[in-house]
Amino acid sequence: MATEISTLPANINYTLVKGDTWLPGTITADINGTPINFTGYSAKLEIRPNLSGSPTKTLTSPSSGITLSSSGVITLTMTAAETNAIPVGEYKYDLQITSGAGAVRTYSYGTITIVTDVTAN
Repeated sequence: MATEISTLPANINYTLVKGDTWLPGTITADINGTPINFTGYSAKLEIRPNLSGSPTKTLTSPSSGITLSSSGVITLTMTAAETNAIPVGEYKYDLQITSGAGAVRTYSYGTITIVTDVTAN
């Protein structure tokens, strides 16, 4: 599944199964149809139980769950062990991307709902 965003921030909600590998697809960011070149950028996504709570999980680029490409593609991932460590429930998140010059933009926000895995791993 690919999501294209051109209006920031985009409200994107996710549901994932506790203990499953999370590969929600990609997000492609563009300005007037032209993909954003994320070379030299960094990204951070925090998952929190509420807006004032401490992060339950943090993803970052380039090697901790977020990959940014020169063609505007943002890829999010968590391993099965990482999702298994998050308690079942509904969480808030946002994805912020920082340019090489230090400008910070929120690209997406919403909820991440963790549901129970029925099949034992």
